[in-house]
Amino acid sequence: MAQSAAQSIRVSRQQKNLMRSQLEDILQVQQMLENRIEGYQQQTEYPEYNRFWNEIKQRNQENIQVVARYMVMKCNR
Repeated sequence: MAQSAAQSIRVSRQQKNLMRSQLEDILQVQQMLENRIEGYQQQTEYPEYNRFWNEIKQRNQENIQVVARYMVMKCNR
């Protein structure tokens, strides 16, 4: 019953716009991180280090997808 009450709360357009703006900022930072990781990866020759760059790049990509999905679902974007 608590879940249905929480789901029925309406969020104002102003709050949705603020949240969307903040999430867009986070996505921009995550994209910059993605570019930086790729740059470091290109400079790396040692295979173990390249595996690590791949791993954190993959995690960052997952975070980007989570934020983007939330923005679409909750902020009408």
